[in-house]
Amino acid sequence: MEREEAARIGQWAARQLGGVVVKAVGELGELVPPESRVHLLKAQREVFLAAAAAVEHRRNPKGTKSRRRARKIVLD
Repeated sequence: MEREEAARIGQWAARQLGGVVVKAVGELGELVPPESRVHLLKAQREVFLAAAAAVEHRRNPKGTKSRRRARKIVLD
């Protein structure tokens, strides 16, 4: 039960953070050059991938038998 609640909270936090990022990118559009926006979006993607890897690692600690096979993440 505790893991399910933590997963729900994590999903909620990710949705909230995603919404904030979308708003911030919209606001930055007027102030930041297009080349910089692309760099910021790529950095944001890296942060989300790192967070997803950390969550997956905590979900399946070493020594457990129920480890899932690693997924391939396609990057642009």
